[in-house]
Amino acid sequence: MSTRLRLSCLFVVGLLFVVLAVHVYGGCFLPTVTSVTPNTGPTTGGTAVTIKGTNFVAPATVSFGGEPATGVVVVNLTTITAVTPSNSPGPVDVVVTTVCGSGTLPGGFTYVAAAIPTLSPLVLAALAAILALVGVLIIKR
Repeated sequence: MSTRLRLSCLFVVGLLFVVLAVHVYGGCFLPTVTSVTPNTGPTTGGTAVTIKGTNFVAPATVSFGGEPATGVVVVNLTTITAVTPSNSPGPVDVVVTTVCGSGTLPGGFTYVAAAIPTLSPLVLAALAAILALVGVLIIKR
């Protein structure tokens, strides 16, 4: 067999290995993040979320506004579950990072500050009446 024919055969075999490797391995693709459900939660964190997208492979990390999530589980190529960390009120970017790179959903989660309990005017009037009655009863004794 001639040298030229041997080199051609080696080239073809090498090319077949490359094609096979890409087909079997699938290459390395950047993750994309398309949604977070639920997409709001308290500033204290602790919200269990489901992140949807593409090209999610383990190991993966998730961050909300730069803070790392806990309990990150890569369910499959399109789904990750995680628990939000605490953060300041407002929208934050959600970033999924794998060995292939990172994908970001800008403003993908919004932290909401806990509401300060308020009393309606009717409740305040009832409390004032009760305090006035108690005051009258104390004075009469």
